[in-house]
Amino acid sequence: MKNLDSVLAAYLAGWAIFFVYYISVAQRLSTLREEVERLKALLTKGR
Repeated sequence: MKNLDSVLAAYLAGWAIFFVYYISVAQRLSTLREEVERLKALLTKGR
């Protein structure tokens, strides 16, 4: 039973790491999209 507790802890830690990574990537993608929109607006303004 002790091994099962370790496996469960590792499984939960793996999912926690995955969700933290996912949130990090989503935030960076959002920032990148905002920057692309800002650059598009800057380019169309210059025309």
